[in-house]
Amino acid sequence: MKIRKLLQLFGLREVEMELYEKLFYSGLTGAGELAKQTGLARPVVYDLLKKLVGIGLVLETQKSGVKMFAVQPPEKVKLLFREKQTELIAAEKSLGELKTEYHSKRAKARPRIQIYEGQKELRQMMKDMLLYRDMTVSVFWPPEKAIKLLSADFFSDFHKQRVARNIDIKVLWPECAIPSLKKYPFLETNAKLKRQVRIVPSKFNFTFGYAIYGGTVRFISLEKDYFGFIVESISLSQMMEAQFQVLWESARNFSFKK
Repeated sequence: MKIRKLLQLFGLREVEMELYEKLFYSGLTGAGELAKQTGLARPVVYDLLKKLVGIGLVLETQKSGVKMFAVQPPEKVKLLFREKQTELIAAEKSLGELKTEYHSKRAKARPRIQIYEGQKELRQMMKDMLLYRDMTVSVFWPPEKAIKLLSADFFSDFHKQRVARNIDIKVLWPECAIPSLKKYPFLETNAKLKRQVRIVPSKFNFTFGYAIYGGTVRFISLEKDYFGFIVESISLSQMMEAQFQVLWESARNFSFKK
């Protein structure tokens, strides 16, 4: 049962989810017993239970004058999810107003160069592309180095979202680093997955990768320092795109053969 995935939607911390799980499997239980099961002090357990009761995930009752706690039935939790959905719909409607306010007052202050470090931040940097749709992106990098850095699961999900947003990619790979389709099926080259690949000689420097889209260029270091940055510049993106096209025209066509 994937209880924790459900609980994460309520913004619970690890300790709160652990307490909920203990209560879920124990049934009607007192704070003292929960303290023994979790190794937490009783006052801490009471504070955590108070929060869970406030959210609506746990109910409080009394038995022989002693406070007892139990998780709410699934029907009650379902109602809580519906309330969350209503809140999200209302928040989504406010995005239009937020967008107008941002572009009228804040856009000019947005930095033209944004720097990212570490796996988590680099994943967020990659997702910048998913803010767009209906376009073609030019990409230059060795795929296996990028996958090693950000994980195969991340790229599998990323490319599903990219295809859903109708984003085509033209990719240059180094001749010495053609990945295994069996190992990475999400790298298949076909129209359905909106990916064209061409191969360039390995003499080109592939310690840095880049992608060009929407008037920006995204750079990522694939060596030990692991950092990246996005530059918002029409002139730079146009220059990089011109250079990419020269390489693209001279590169050899490639597609996986099953």
